[in-house]
Amino acid sequence: MSYEYNFIFDFTEKDTKQHFPITFEVKEGIKEIIIRGSYKPETADRELSRELAKSALKIYLSQGDMPLDVDALSEDVLDRAIKEFIPVRNLINFRIFDPLGNFRGTGDNRISSGIPIKIGETISSFGCVSGKIYPGIWRVIIETHAIINKCLLELKIELNKEEKNVAMPDLANPYKPVWTEYKPKRGWVKGDFHSHTKHSDGSLSIEELVQNAIGRGLDFIFLTDHNKISGWETAREERFPLFPGIEFTTFWGHFTAFGVTKYIEWDKINPDKGIVEISELVHSQGGLFCVAHPFTIGDPVCTGCRCTIDVDWQCVDTLEVWAGTFSQRRHENTETLKLWRNLLSQGYKITGIGSTDIHSLKDLYPDVPMTFVLVEDLTLGNVLNSIKMGRVYVSRGPKVEFSIGNAEIGGSISVSKEPIDLRYSISIESDLKVIYNGYEVNTIRNTKSGDIEFIPEYPGYVYLEFWKNKELIALTNPIFIGN
Repeated sequence: MSYEYNFIFDFTEKDTKQHFPITFEVKEGIKEIIIRGSYKPETADRELSRELAKSALKIYLSQGDMPLDVDALSEDVLDRAIKEFIPVRNLINFRIFDPLGNFRGTGDNRISSGIPIKIGETISSFGCVSGKIYPGIWRVIIETHAIINKCLLELKIELNKEEKNVAMPDLANPYKPVWTEYKPKRGWVKGDFHSHTKHSDGSLSIEELVQNAIGRGLDFIFLTDHNKISGWETAREERFPLFPGIEFTTFWGHFTAFGVTKYIEWDKINPDKGIVEISELVHSQGGLFCVAHPFTIGDPVCTGCRCTIDVDWQCVDTLEVWAGTFSQRRHENTETLKLWRNLLSQGYKITGIGSTDIHSLKDLYPDVPMTFVLVEDLTLGNVLNSIKMGRVYVSRGPKVEFSIGNAEIGGSISVSKEPIDLRYSISIESDLKVIYNGYEVNTIRNTKSGDIEFIPEYPGYVYLEFWKNKELIALTNPIFIGN
């Protein structure tokens, strides 16, 4: 026996960036919930898409170390740039909670693709949580991330007293660990702090993500699917260091949290509350809070991707200073580097990290970063502690060493009028830039290692950047200078 609920929403542009709650009742004995959804139109027409994409690109390309004026570009060049971002789409999602307040799933890309979402007692769709279908009032929150033009959303919720064995796409079968035994490792370990799977909008299963990480020589990864930890919960038996995380995908920016094992509602971030409440919730779980790709392309091309709310930087542990391919995302990455320098100069000890933000294998260009972390033993607690202490460097592959006197990356020295040895090395020849309190105070071209006489006469920080042919190769976190 089945029961059905039908909901229709007629959205217009003024409904963008809002939450629309609906409820439905589940009676005793229900074994599965099937949600079918569709909205039309999915995209704006070509003319409007082009206009909107140009507006977003104008902001994006005007930043960084090589700013461009979109209005000065030839039509051919502009068309090639815009082609990647059109058509601009309406973007609607939903999240669902059971009567106990437990998070049970999201729609993600399936809602726009017409793929049904299943929440069952024994098996569910990717991004959903299996388990008892509790009787009572269930809650669905419709998220209108972007309504570009008038849009009709239809939802059909089907409640079944039997968990049907009908083949459905995108069902998450029981997880099969890639590693069945943990392999200890210590010293400098390298990993990825930002990754997505089929549990949100990625194309890889968790098993495929882990296998790819191993193939790339990574020692650990954080799973940061959008607004959920349901994927990590299914993979607890994995013995490869697959660490829990989440990307809070809000209307006003994206923020990652590392080490969280309990679901946190992403809408606790908003222009009124800022990030304070959600960062406190992350910290209460022993996790770290990060601002992700703050200067990426924004509304409505990538709705909510660009950070547009005021950030209380006292609440931030890490900053994603290098997101994805450096060459293709140069404008945002170099703008974030400028921000990081300024924050460090203001006294914020925020650790810089790099991430691929992988959604599919085509995101893995040769110039994506890895984050190297110094640990006594490769455990989640040790990685989080080393990140907090700044014992980190970011590289597209080459190994880096950096010390001043007896202090290494993340350490500190005292102010002095006397010169002290600054030592560095990198495994490939590159151009070194020494950054002292936000300024480039020394440059050495075509170098692999060396000593520099450095006088730490002012409090602050020193870190290194390595470049080759105007491309960033690696950067360290600072050594701090105190009174």
